[in-house]
Amino acid sequence: MADTPPIRSNGTSERGRKPDAFNGERSEAKRWLALFNNYLRMNKGKYPTEESQVSLFLSFFMGEKGGDWATQRLIERDEDEEDEDLGSTPEKWRWITLKQIRDRFKKDFKALASEDVARTKIKFARMKGTDISSYNSIFDTYGEESDFGETALLEFYQDGLPPKLREAVGRTYPKWDDFEEYKERAVELHLEWLKEQERQGRWKTTSTSKNSPGPSQGRTVASVNALMNMGPGANSSFTPLPKLTPDERDRLQKLGACFACRQTGHMRNECPTFPRTSSQNTSRTFPSRAIRTAETAPSPPVTVAQASSSRDTIKDISDMVNRVKGLEGEEKEQATVYLKDIMSKLDF
Repeated sequence: MADTPPIRSNGTSERGRKPDAFNGERSEAKRWLALFNNYLRMNKGKYPTEESQVSLFLSFFMGEKGGDWATQRLIERDEDEEDEDLGSTPEKWRWITLKQIRDRFKKDFKALASEDVARTKIKFARMKGTDISSYNSIFDTYGEESDFGETALLEFYQDGLPPKLREAVGRTYPKWDDFEEYKERAVELHLEWLKEQERQGRWKTTSTSKNSPGPSQGRTVASVNALMNMGPGANSSFTPLPKLTPDERDRLQKLGACFACRQTGHMRNECPTFPRTSSQNTSRTFPSRAIRTAETAPSPPVTVAQASSSRDTIKDISDMVNRVKGLEGEEKEQATVYLKDIMSKLDF
């Protein structure tokens, strides 16, 4: 047991942070158990049965103290199975379920900790970034020692969640039964959100990097719309990167990279990381154009209506040239680059 690495189960990909091996140090027991609980909570699909969860739990124990403890638990299980008096009554065995063996673990590796420290950790816990595993581990580690009731723990947990995630969990039905179920729903919704963000990122990268014999009219019109809606008051939920130096701007322009996130595959007006939104400053905001064309649609034969649409687009570009002149600084430089790109696609 001491030399056996943690098992790896076939199935869906792993999620969250996998705990390190436990070597039997009491000072690390609560922290390790919290990490294990979070890992299992996020990977129940990989370990759906009680037996697989127990096997996973025991596989992390290493070294003289940790490995010997796990080996002793396995010996107890074998002895209870072979006992003629207990063979037909598993409920009398020393342990069967994961909960029972975790309770034994907490008893055998109990470490003294200050109640005041535990309460402080709970009160000021906050989820940082997208790391919900570390956030949950705080409550798993210090919840019991804090002596807070389940209602208080739930309130502190809700306070530390990002507002949008907290609102999303609150809209679920039926209502959660207890604190543990609330945490599980928070994890599920957070993982769904991460998957959706990843999916959208892949879609945007793919859709903006496709090569075609000629530029599509829909793509050009979409670029026109992005410029027409661009204004100095645009905001973002992300913190922008430092302002580009002239050398950095020249280098990115040569690479065809985005001025906002510095990545290739898209321009600034299509950036998935730092999207543009309409400005609240009406005195500097460009009027929105009602031009919407699917990017990926094949180019049909040119009709009279499409010819008229092309003339409208040219007029829009002409209007934009005048509006770009009203911008200043980096915004003007970026708008000029986009305008040149659009004009080149239209063979100007």
